[in-house]
Amino acid sequence: MNEIIQLALEQLQQETGITAKILEDGLLELKCEGKPIQFVVVQKDEPRNYQLPAFMALKEQYPHVMVIARQLFPGIREKLFANDIAYLDTQGNMFLKAPGIYIRVEGKKPVQRAAANGNRAFTATGLKVLFQLLQDKNLVNEPQRTIAQKAGVALGNIPLILEGLKETGYLIPLNKKEYLWEKRKELLQRWVENYVTNLKPRLYKNRFQLTQPWQEIRLNTAQTVWGGEPAADMLTHHLRPEKYTLYTRETTIQLMKNYRIIPHKNGELEVLEMFWPHNQEEVNAPALLIYADLLVEGRKRNLETAQIIYNEHIQPNL
Repeated sequence: MNEIIQLALEQLQQETGITAKILEDGLLELKCEGKPIQFVVVQKDEPRNYQLPAFMALKEQYPHVMVIARQLFPGIREKLFANDIAYLDTQGNMFLKAPGIYIRVEGKKPVQRAAANGNRAFTATGLKVLFQLLQDKNLVNEPQRTIAQKAGVALGNIPLILEGLKETGYLIPLNKKEYLWEKRKELLQRWVENYVTNLKPRLYKNRFQLTQPWQEIRLNTAQTVWGGEPAADMLTHHLRPEKYTLYTRETTIQLMKNYRIIPHKNGELEVLEMFWPHNQEEVNAPALLIYADLLVEGRKRNLETAQIIYNEHIQPNL
């Protein structure tokens, strides 16, 4: 039994008196008033919005599914609760619903995490490099100077980032200059999670209100492109945007003048710094970034559209 599950089950027993064990087939068996109830277990560190469709798909297959995590953020807990998916975290937040049992405990504060281990692959700079490597699997075997230029980072970062990818098992050295990839789908998921926490907050410029339909805005595509829902709509025609994202190198004054947008703390348009070398002909951010934007927002239609983008534009490159 791994540490996260063990800690979570200890919290369950402490809070409710219910005992539990993992069976040989991997199912979790709870005993409530002497009656056994078995759950299919999904164990995650910190589940994110983009993982919800997989949890819901399991719930359609099995009567009892439980997400066990080191930490479950309130928004995720609410969505699991709304979909009748049991959950348990190591702080003692929990929701159990099965014949003869209904328990919900909320408000347990998270335990402080230990300091990061210093892996340079998942720093803000490392994420910029990974952004390029995830789009082009062959780039890793190009000269390090080429990788740095593609990512728009200093050359000295590249060996440290590659070393971080080797340490975590995503890169396997063939020789001194060539690598093989491992677990690229897992790496993509990890990039999305770390983009949200380590890179995106650094890119934030301002929020604005639109004064005209977004489709009528003519962007200076050498400096500014759509991300998020508008970009997803243009890419898939599957989403009617309600929130808007721009990635830009223009100043706030230039944005206001060129696109007639008004700064507003609750505006529907979020503007972020463009962090990658950009093809001037493209009106949208790369598909990988659009995908991440949709997952972060987390609404059902966004998640459906994100899956379309993954299937058509991302998976072929993994």
